[in-house]
Amino acid sequence: LSLGMQPTDNPDKADVVLLNTCSIRDHAEQKVYSYVGKHALRKRQGENVALVVAGCVAQQEGEQLLRRMPEVDLVLGPQYANRIGDLLEDVMNGNQVVATDPVHIMEDSTKPRRESTVCAWVNIVYGCAERCTYCVVPTTRGAEQSRTREAIRAEMEGLAAEGYREVTLLGQNIDAWGRDMQPRQRFADLLGYLCEVDGIER
Repeated sequence: LSLGMQPTDNPDKADVVLLNTCSIRDHAEQKVYSYVGKHALRKRQGENVALVVAGCVAQQEGEQLLRRMPEVDLVLGPQYANRIGDLLEDVMNGNQVVATDPVHIMEDSTKPRRESTVCAWVNIVYGCAERCTYCVVPTTRGAEQSRTREAIRAEMEGLAAEGYREVTLLGQNIDAWGRDMQPRQRFADLLGYLCEVDGIER
């Protein structure tokens, strides 16, 4: 929206088509290629449309996605989600971009869309450092990165000021919070620190 764009209910008329993907689903990659295919056809027919594949399949496939579907303009891993504006500008300048390299996640100053006016979700840790044999998260969601306790608390204080009363802390493995920090911090200490936020009752 900061680039002067507006959402549309008709993806076949969109100037930018963004496909946010999940690699947990069965045949996820094939579904991505199938969906992107009809919009790639629009490009081949001369339409000025930018194609963005984001999320876990983008992270998993990386440059291979461009080799198979060269009409795609931007391959966007989850760690780059809050940089999409800058990356879209690169695309608008005629560049094809693959943003899947490991990167430190920057604090996102944009406000998330919230369904409730009482309960809110707050991310405290991104990615995962575990290597469970059944799970793709470490390779698709990136390295484990804890948010600072100050950033988490500031977000909760802002929520309390807006009238929220309940917060759910989110992360792939939330009790791993702080173990990637120097010096290492403990999840229990974070909970004690966040309990001091006035107005948040649960």
